[in-house]
Parts: sequence; structure tokens; C-alpha cells
Amino acid sequence: MGLATLLIGEDRATLDYLKAETGASLAEDFGAGAFEDRTQRAFFEMALMAQCQRIHAGSSIFASIASLMGGIPLIETNTLFDKSRAAEIILDELKDRHADYHPLEAAFGYQAAFLNLEDRIGPAQARDILERAHGLDPQNDVYALKMASAYFREHDYPSGEAVLRSLMAAQFQARPQIPLPMMKVLGDEASGGFVLMRDFEFFLAAARAGYPCAAACSAWIRQQVSAERKAALAMARQSVTAEPANRMFRKIERRIRQGRKPKAGRLAKLRWRLAGLARF
Repeated sequence: MGLATLLIGEDRATLDYLKAETGASLAEDFGAGAFEDRTQRAFFEMALMAQCQRIHAGSSIFASIASLMGGIPLIETNTLFDKSRAAEIILDELKDRHADYHPLEAAFGYQAAFLNLEDRIGPAQARDILERAHGLDPQNDVYALKMASAYFREHDYPSGEAVLRSLMAAQFQARPQIPLPMMKVLGDEASGGFVLMRDFEFFLAAARAGYPCAAACSAWIRQQVSAERKAALAMARQSVTAEPANRMFRKIERRIRQGRKPKAGRLAKLRWRLAGLARF
């Protein structure tokens, strides 16, 4: 837009990179480096922002305060471009300048792009983005789970089941304890919700279609997320019925039968542990 721009942020490497690429100013250019106390620096930066013509920001509380201080408009980034355009910008940047980023930063970029597009793309494109992210962040099970969900969303249950089976088998072989790391991810909470909440219905649909790995995952979801113990146990039994010799499925059923681990209460936790010992 041809405007002089001030960049405010916490990651110095990113700010220096953006300054080098765009010529924008940083708070340090106006003396912010003189403040060793983080609170003082924050107020100084808000005072700088308050003198701008307008502020573009996401969910920054500091930007909101600066907007009130200066009586200037705060414009959210999603008013500049929609989710599809945001994803396009991210993917183009990573395509051309992948090496400029730390692997986890790049993986987060692919993840952000995928989350903006997941309702609008098919399994092939989803797999391409998620595989790129997984290659950069191989310890993160979210990517494989999202890939399975992308297949389930398109009713390609065999392909989604194959992704789950590969992940679950590898983790069980490495450490035959339930819950598996990927099962813990299915029950993870963040920002007041479950990380994979949007995917639960697709796992359940695959389970109802008769796929045992999806059923085992759905059993864990039912127990951990909605505390539907009866339904969870039915899903776990479905996996065992499909593959009676599968030790992993049998252990998952036993863990589901044990019930959800209490979050509080010493006596409740003790009873839960004893119940597990009795059944295992």
C-alpha cells in the first residue's frame, strides 16, 4: 500500500527477517532496546502503535489497548484476505523460501494453511500439505490423524484405516502400553476445546462402517471426550470382534473397561489404579 510500516512482535529473528525483506521499521529503531523490563517495553511499544494511522493485528491484546490509547482503528487480518488467500500466501512463501525458516516454523505454516483449507480440499491435496508438515515435525501425530480424517471425510475408509493402522502398530510395537501416544492426542484439549474435535465425527463414521482401528480410536474419543462409557466399550469390543488375535485391540478394550482416569481425588485415583491391576 506504500505506507511506512512498524512491526511489533516477540520473535526477534522473524522481525529481523521481515524488516530485511520489506524495509519496515521495528520498535528497536525508536529506542525500545533501552528497556530491559518487559512490562516497560510493552507499554513503550503500545505507545508507538497508538501513534500509527491504523493497526493490523490478529488476537493481540496489546494491539487492542494501543487502539484505545490512540483512538485509531484496529483492523483484523482476516479483513485483508480470506482463509483461502491466507493459505495461498503461506504455501507460496514456503515453496519459495522454505530454507529461511526453522523446520518447526515451516511445519506450523503448513499446518495453518491446511486448517484454512481442510473443508475445501480433497485427500490428495490434504495429504501433500500434511506430508510436508510431518516431514518437518515427525514426532507430531496430529498430521497422521488429520490425514486419516481427510480420507474418512471423503468416505475412503480403507485408505484412512491404513494410515491409522500403520501409526498405531508402530507405536504399540515400540511401547505396548495404552493409551498410545496418538490416542493421547485424540483426547488433548487446547484453548477450551479438543485439538481434533472437528474430526471426531469422521472417525465415528469409519468405525460404524466396520473399520477396527477407527473403532478403537472412536472408543477412546467416546470415553475421554464425552464420557460415554457404554458406547466406548461397544466400540472397543467391535475392534476385538473384528480381530480377536490382535493384542493391541484387546489391551485397548481392557483400558476402556477400566474407565476414565479421575482428574482429582486421591481415593478415586487409587480405586482406578486398583481396577486396572485387577483386570490387566
